[in-house]
This record gives sequence, C-alpha cells and structure tokens, in this order.
Amino acid sequence: MKRLLSAFVFLTGLIFSLQAQTVSDYSYKLDNGIVVKTEHCWNQVWVQQAYSPLNATDKTPLSVGIVTLGDIKSSTSFKLLSSGKEVRLAGAAPGTYDLKLTFKLSGKPGTLSFIVKNVLIKPAAKTTVNVTLYDYQILIDETPASAGGLATYESNVNRCKSNTVQDIYYSVPTFYAKGNHDAAIPPDQTTSKTKGKIKPGTYDVLLTIGISGQSQLVWLENFQFKPDINYKVGVNLNAGGITYTGGNKDVKALQLYPAGSSARQTGPAAPIKNLETIKYDNPAISNCCSPGTYDVLLNFGNGTKYEWRKNIAVNSGNKTEVK
Repeated sequence: MKRLLSAFVFLTGLIFSLQAQTVSDYSYKLDNGIVVKTEHCWNQVWVQQAYSPLNATDKTPLSVGIVTLGDIKSSTSFKLLSSGKEVRLAGAAPGTYDLKLTFKLSGKPGTLSFIVKNVLIKPAAKTTVNVTLYDYQILIDETPASAGGLATYESNVNRCKSNTVQDIYYSVPTFYAKGNHDAAIPPDQTTSKTKGKIKPGTYDVLLTIGISGQSQLVWLENFQFKPDINYKVGVNLNAGGITYTGGNKDVKALQLYPAGSSARQTGPAAPIKNLETIKYDNPAISNCCSPGTYDVLLNFGNGTKYEWRKNIAVNSGNKTEVK
C-alpha cells in the first residue's frame, strides 16, 4: 500500500498517471439519478502494473488487486475489454487491453466505474494490476417534513466514518438550475449556511468544503427535491487526521509536501513553494488530511526556524501524530 501512496497531488477534478496506465471514463452515479462530480478535491486512482513468469498450468494471464481507502463500496467487479468488447480472462491472448472496474456504492446506492487503459498481457507472463481507489462517500437521508410544500435540506461533511463531529469543517450548499451553473438560485428560507428550505424541483447542487484555505467542490447534479421532504446530505471525505504533539509551543504550522521533497533541498530546512500540498495553521488540532505519505515541515515562530519530519504516513480514518 505505501508504495502506491508515496506522493499526493492536489487535483482539479481527477488526474491519473502511473507508468503507461491511464484512467478514463470515470463515472460516479447514484441510483436516484444524481451524478457526482468533483473539482479541486482529493480523490484519486493509483494503478501499478507488474509482470512475473506464468506457470505452465495457469490459464489466467491476468491478476487484478483492488483496494479502496475508507468507506465507499459494497462490492467490486471488473471486466477485461478489447475494442470495447468483453474478453474472457481465462486464456486471454497476449496484447493490450482495457480493464473496466465497477464499484457498487455503500453510501447512497449507486455505481462508480472507470477504465484502466493499456493493460499489457505478455507471452508466457502473468500480468498483475493493482488498483487503489480513493473517493468520497455520498450519504443522503430523506425523511418526511412539514414545510408548507417546500423541501428542507441540511448538509454536513465528515472527515471519516468514525469522526462525524461538525466542528471546523462545513459543507455549504449552493443551488443551480439543472444544467445551468451561471447563476445561483437562492433558497426560499435559510436557518444557517448549511440548512434551509427551497422550492421543489430538480437542481444541480454545489457543496463547497473549505479545508485550510482550500475550497473543495462537490457537485450533485440532477438532484430532485420533493415537497415536504427533508434531505440530509452528507459527504464522508474518507480522510485521516494530522496533528502536532511534540510539545513545543513555538510550532505554529504544519506544512505538507510529497514524500521525498526534503531530500531535494540543500541547505537549512525551508518551505518549497512549488511543492507544498497544504498548510495547517493550527497544528495542535486534528487537521483533516488526505491519505498519503508526506514530508512535514514544522514551522517555528511563524518562519523563524523550520525542521523536517520525513515520511509521515496518513491513513483513512486514523489520526497521525507528528512530534
């Protein structure tokens, strides 16, 4: 696992690349018709392809390993494709294929799927493809509500399944006409920045999640709101937490970089502007963090001194302590 999570990239949408594999046709749809799209979010797919000699009695030249980070799927399946058509795995001839992976969702029922391109099966070789998926879990509860013919809504964001406390992170909804994101539609009533009432109808809903000065955008397109129904919309980030526990009160910030960044620096420890992933200005709390392995720069006295802490691993659902 760690070799797949050796670096973190803050993404606009979804960017995938490792070796010759690319990921295409990424689709996240709920059974109720909602289409999930993201911008500037942490979700990623990692792919690794390796080869070994094929045993003479082995008729299956491809092995697929699938890992999901956090809570998102209830089941997984895959198909080997050639020119868009399914190919039987047993006895597949040498060549270049596509691999379609499909995940049944564990939150609101639906399906997430994508295609891994350029899967190479070599003569007399066993191809092993390891795929790791990290994405957010969408949770929507619908309950009757007396709202005078309006629909009521409330939104929340959870760092992970085991941490559902709404403390410093919020999921703020904005409503748009279906297919038209030019002008927001104001709710009919608001009781807070995350709760209110709106006319029944079908909307594209933008959830804005602010984490340490960065705004993540989760779109729930084609969201149908019915009269006198309360919609509780949750986003489980499947994230980890990171906090400073070294006891030095002069540490004023944690600055995170992809693992190995510190080795590229000569001279005293200092920020590397073009490589910084995220900065946490309140290091003593459990800051929400994407799974991955980082070099962490301790910021003393707001820039009077810096120190590196190397290869700090952050896992979904767990808190990582930096000393």
